[in-house]
Amino acid sequence: MARIVHNYPVAPGCYRMGLSPGVDRVEPGQFVMIRIPGGLDPLLRRPFSVYNVLRGRGGGIEIVYKVVGRGTGMMASLGVGDEVDVLGPLGRGFPMPGKKERVVMVAGGVGVASLHLLAKRIGYGTLLFGGRNRRDARLAGDFRDLMEVKIVTEDGSMGRKGFVTEFVEEEIGEEGTVVYACGPSAMLEKVSCIAMDRGVRCYVSLEGMMACGMGVCLGCAVKADGAYRMVCSDGPVFRCDEIDWQGMDG
Repeated sequence: MARIVHNYPVAPGCYRMGLSPGVDRVEPGQFVMIRIPGGLDPLLRRPFSVYNVLRGRGGGIEIVYKVVGRGTGMMASLGVGDEVDVLGPLGRGFPMPGKKERVVMVAGGVGVASLHLLAKRIGYGTLLFGGRNRRDARLAGDFRDLMEVKIVTEDGSMGRKGFVTEFVEEEIGEEGTVVYACGPSAMLEKVSCIAMDRGVRCYVSLEGMMACGMGVCLGCAVKADGAYRMVCSDGPVFRCDEIDWQGMDG
């Protein structure tokens, strides 16, 4: 059980929640499964990337989440001192870059949450963030002290206008770059295709419909390297060339 130390909006429909005490050592890209105790609706835990590790007495973690259904709606209504049931850290996280590799991160919307702890560990590079408008761009605010941030908004209200995938090719460059990406599957597929065409390492963090978080329920299976693998236990981070992207579309 973890106690909520803060829970406040950071962008339209998105919240930042701090939980204490902390979990065991967290690697960038890992996640936790959270359930609101005291009832059976919603019954299942929901996965959330670990956004940050809190220091100080008791330690803790932070998550950034978007309200998309009943469970996250209930989470948004919780206050300081309320408790949630936390399982984690779970999954396989991001590998660190090589000493001479240039780092490029690509994020779409709240997918940026899975990259923040990695950005803190690395401390350099470029984040290419895509959102609908300037309000969504608030999600990338914490990255400005860690690396160069380039914003793309669909309505052009901040940064460059368009979809983030339209600007990935010019940002990735050639060999010597490592790419880390998280966001919608269509975005990840496009980023992966560009990275493979350029011959650069690329790691993607996938989202999946998880119920257990430990590879037991088989609800988050994806086809990778010719076999079905679980996003929760084999991932959520995969090399981009492992994934059967056509299978993801189907």
